[in-house]
Amino acid sequence: MKLLGKKALITGASRGIGKAIAFELAREGADVVINYYKNLEKAKEVSDKINSMGRKSLIIKADVSDNDSVNRMIHETIKAFNRIDILINNAGIAKRSPIEDVSLEDWDRVMNVNLRGAFLCCKMAGKQMIMQGGGNIINIVSISGIMPDINLGAYSVSKSGLIMLTKLLSIEWAKHNIRVNSVCPGPIETQLMEEVLRTPELLKARLESMPLKRFGKPEEVAKLVAFLVSEDSGNITGENIVIDGGSLRSMFYLIDKLTAHTRTT
Repeated sequence: MKLLGKKALITGASRGIGKAIAFELAREGADVVINYYKNLEKAKEVSDKINSMGRKSLIIKADVSDNDSVNRMIHETIKAFNRIDILINNAGIAKRSPIEDVSLEDWDRVMNVNLRGAFLCCKMAGKQMIMQGGGNIINIVSISGIMPDINLGAYSVSKSGLIMLTKLLSIEWAKHNIRVNSVCPGPIETQLMEEVLRTPELLKARLESMPLKRFGKPEEVAKLVAFLVSEDSGNITGENIVIDGGSLRSMFYLIDKLTAHTRTT
């Protein structure tokens, strides 16, 4: 077990990628704090499975965009586990809309959860990591932070900001033995993807654009995260590692597909 005895805090851990990360870190020996915002029953399911693996778990409800809520979550984590070795900033939301129609409320909510939330968790958990002499932080980003995801409002902007926050923290906190990296998934089979690609036509088009001809799985992201927070990656910090089935490299692949399509129409 690569993470035996480590204490991990995962935001948005009741479903999707966060849930898969919680299970993978527990398999590698970590005790896990499961943060959730809405669905307690789903959080309990995650907790029960982690406990069945012989690891400890703690469920904490918190809105990561709220300073007092994050502060309480960090204090409860330290009270239960005495330290925070691993922070995974996974909580995130998206609101689909052309940019000219984005409401100020939606813009602020997406930015507050995706970017402000990660900042608050990094700041407060980071102080504990500095005191204890080290730690690991992973920010779950998106290829939308590298290439603009049209008609998705503030989402790409928030994720791009999170990539830069990762780079900044990795340099400022290297002297404290804190490594900070980001993981950049493409389309992953989660509820969030279904909410964003909300019609059969959008899903089909996105799938056809994938060079590997499939969407990624949350478990694949989780295994990458487990590697990055282990000593196997001890010399990696400040990196944004893409896991997207070749999606970002697909421009000429898509041109070939479009060319073939135009020949038949």
